Amino acid sequence: MLRMLRMLYGKVPSLLGNNFCNTILIIFLILIILIIRVPITQDLNSYELNIATPTMDTPADFHDIHLSEVPFLVVDVETTGPSGKDNRITEIACIVVRDGEIIEEFSSLVNPHQHIPTMVSQITGISNGMVYSAPETPDVMRRLRPLFAQPYAVFVAHNVAFDWSFVWNTFTRENLAVRELPRLCTYKLAKRLFPKRTKLNLGALAGYFDISIANRHRAHGDAFATAQTLIRMLDLLQEQFNVQTLDELLTFQNKRLDNFKKIPKSIQALQEQLRLLPDEPGVYFFRDLHDNILYIGKAKSLKNRVNSYFLPSAQHTGKIKDLVRQVRDIQWQTTGTELSALLLESKEIKTHKPQYNTLIKKYRRYPFLRLGAPAHGFSTSDADFKRLDIRFEIEDDGAEYFGPFGSRGSAEAVVDIINRTFFLRKCNEPFTPSDDFTPCFYYQIKRCHAPCALLQSREEYERETDTVRKFLSGERIGIVAALKTAMQESSERLEFEEAALLRNRMKELERIFFRQRQISSSINDNNVIIVIPTEEYDKKVEVFFIRHGRLKFQRLVGKKLPMKELERALRDVYGESMSAPSHAGKEEIDEIRIIASWIYQHRNDGLFLYMQNTAWEQALESLADILYKALTTPQVYKEAEEFA
Repeated sequence: MLRMLRMLYGKVPSLLGNNFCNTILIIFLILIILIIRVPITQDLNSYELNIATPTMDTPADFHDIHLSEVPFLVVDVETTGPSGKDNRITEIACIVVRDGEIIEEFSSLVNPHQHIPTMVSQITGISNGMVYSAPETPDVMRRLRPLFAQPYAVFVAHNVAFDWSFVWNTFTRENLAVRELPRLCTYKLAKRLFPKRTKLNLGALAGYFDISIANRHRAHGDAFATAQTLIRMLDLLQEQFNVQTLDELLTFQNKRLDNFKKIPKSIQALQEQLRLLPDEPGVYFFRDLHDNILYIGKAKSLKNRVNSYFLPSAQHTGKIKDLVRQVRDIQWQTTGTELSALLLESKEIKTHKPQYNTLIKKYRRYPFLRLGAPAHGFSTSDADFKRLDIRFEIEDDGAEYFGPFGSRGSAEAVVDIINRTFFLRKCNEPFTPSDDFTPCFYYQIKRCHAPCALLQSREEYERETDTVRKFLSGERIGIVAALKTAMQESSERLEFEEAALLRNRMKELERIFFRQRQISSSINDNNVIIVIPTEEYDKKVEVFFIRHGRLKFQRLVGKKLPMKELERALRDVYGESMSAPSHAGKEEIDEIRIIASWIYQHRNDGLFLYMQNTAWEQALESLADILYKALTTPQVYKEAEEFA
């Protein structure tokens, strides 16, 4: 190319003059350089981005993403000064919260290569000597980057503009590509949740929620406290303001702070009823001027939930505002426990079908894995070659359902592991096994043994299905160990981001299965007795007998134990060894979903007596012991007990 340019340069001057040709040549050379360099730069950027986000592109539209699906990255930084552009990070912490739990923690000192002023050191306790041998900024940010690549990730801080400015500028300065994340400010949320409180700094907010802060003004201590306050505020937002999706949450934090308005006459007329509401679980009914039921809801605290609709500063959507304007009467029914409220609410909504329940109500939908998913054009032979897929509803289709899982991401992680480890078929077409059948792509890449082409017998496929069934019921089968080995090998090859992704996958599996290993994943194997203290501690508990995921017996029990009645119920419900029903009606399916979801949510704080392979006579004495403890001890929660 240079030879061609010299030839061109040698001929043109005689025609146009040297100065003009020099200018043209310079422009031409610049264009050539740009043409050559731009694709290389783009490829490098793409490569960098692919390292950070393998198969983790986040759709721009997150309007319907439930809060349970969202990884909240709660970040706190300590710095050399106030400017994200001119100053540097000295310490950073990131606490990942999802579905009400802290699932990952990261913190590190950082060498800022910049002097830390004495005044800053006095506040944070971080001195120049402490950061002298600390990890370099690029190394720390590379370790953080996989967390920022998670789908639907949201950046959270108590003063989000400050922390985001430092994090974004640091990633940019180190040429580490990350996408710009939605941002959530816990201070702004607190301003809208507690409009009457004047002090809402992190210390005051933690004190309000009775959260202790270890190492105040250090990154991990402040980030951990912010994460805990976020979890509490998300509970309030869902319970009192019906905020269920990411879009609703981000909208709520930016709602205008209205001054308190004069209470409308229609709400003034309800003040006596609002005052009488009990601070107990139950179901409430909103009625209009003609005594029609407008809306049915459940609450852990009827007083708090119902009053939240009628606060002058309430931040309501348009549909809820319409509902509140029409309410002329409030009725309620206490239930003793939240599970009873959930079941009663479901029953009453089916009976009355209120207008605003269909317009407003958003049910938390937990995903299940279905083993035995029918193919399109279902044929008899398909039943012998079960498929696995994700469902948000339990159907009367004869398949086995496992779950629920905390989020779609958790369910997808398990499906991905199963697809990579086991050899269930992935195709969605019905087939009759035949020698003439041509195996599909999955056989070529060794993800299926092609039962369609008789390369795998029905018996062999059933053994593989049974292995998957055991895995979904909590047996390790070496998968976590294999992931741990792969993670260690990636670290030894200095492939730290790949190691981080494997670590996250391993932690996800452990979180899904092994923290709840007492709880059967198959809904048809949910044979359990649940004992729940009512709000009146030391007075009553509610007892539920669950058989094959279905509620078979329910009773409020006081200190005078009705052991004869409980003995009869135990014998009736668990006395016969019967297989799970193969079909379920619509109402029964909804009950199964509610019970399975409740057990999952309370797996760490409930009293459960598991009845797998347990005779009812053996369980009676254990049930009496659990009831005695529950009725005499204020702190009744303990690890679940299972009879093998």
